[in-house]
Amino acid sequence: MNTIIALLRRRTLMNEKYIWIIVSTLFLIMIFFINRKVRLFALVKEQIQVFKNAKKKKLSLWDILCFCVFPLIIAIIFVYKLDFIVDDALANLLTTVYSVIFTVLFGFATIMISKIDSQNKLEKQVAEETFVSIVSSTVLSLIAAIVAIVLTQMDSAPCLRILSTIILALSIMIILLILLITKRTFYLYIDHKQ
Repeated sequence: MNTIIALLRRRTLMNEKYIWIIVSTLFLIMIFFINRKVRLFALVKEQIQVFKNAKKKKLSLWDILCFCVFPLIIAIIFVYKLDFIVDDALANLLTTVYSVIFTVLFGFATIMISKIDSQNKLEKQVAEETFVSIVSSTVLSLIAAIVAIVLTQMDSAPCLRILSTIILALSIMIILLILLITKRTFYLYIDHKQ
């Protein structure tokens, strides 16, 4: 009888924990998407503009697939088909890595602002798009760090799978954006060198 009561009490505490997680998540969503001072819609819109084909002036479906859809599909495959779950040790390591990326990119963004005032139209466009990608990477790193911290507090298998999928997808997106930033920074260097 005591075992049944203990199990019911534990189950009630777990359900209560998940209710508070859901309530907290809803508040965070409201803060990030309703509060005008931190709303991220403009950043998302600008990042999507970076994925336009420069010659055709149209949104590149290939870029959207590569930067948004494929990372999510790869993360789902890793977590649900290959059983790759981010554990506490990896989540802690990733939190540190994301923090470093956030700090470096934030500093790099301030340097990039000076290039936006260029008289060269192409250099200015590349600098603006690079700046947007830097800021997007910074925000994604911050979100990934928060998700990794939350993951360390979870013990439910379905929640661990969902959070692992989010972390892996964000990690791939961040890596792709860093590669894009690197390539565009190199372009600015080569263009300035000539």
